[in-house]
Amino acid sequence: MRPQLFHLLCVLPLVLLLLPVGAAGQTREVTVYFWEFNRDEPGDDMIAFKRIVDAKAPLRPTIEALVAGPTEAEGTDKYGSVAYGDMKLSDVRVKGATARIDFVREIREDDNPGDLQTLRFEATVIRTAKQFPNIKKVIVCVNGINEFGIGMVEDRPKPCPAKW
Repeated sequence: MRPQLFHLLCVLPLVLLLLPVGAAGQTREVTVYFWEFNRDEPGDDMIAFKRIVDAKAPLRPTIEALVAGPTEAEGTDKYGSVAYGDMKLSDVRVKGATARIDFVREIREDDNPGDLQTLRFEATVIRTAKQFPNIKKVIVCVNGINEFGIGMVEDRPKPCPAKW
């Protein structure tokens, strides 16, 4: 077998594996933010990580990647998702320039995420969603309420809007 043909036969399967799949066929790079919890210096910070998602409808898979957290290769001993309480993505809808992102989680007496973790979660969801130029406002709901901020501190949860 000639060397050129041999190289072509070796490289062609690799090229085919790298081609995008699916009906849309197009992918894009997006950013998700994880909490750096084992810092060498005081404080904490949200660190950007890249993911590849479907370019046709990127918001839902981007938020799914956010909730899933970092990969082993990224260092799960140093970075973590700020999702809490076995958080699951329920719904993602966009109307105009507003995205509404709904999550569900089990409420348990022995699992209180605390104010900072809920605020960090909301901030990362908003920051992640607003990377898309068409998204200007983000409504984040958990179990039908906005459980971030003073409403939760005062034990007066604010329901998410029925119409938005």
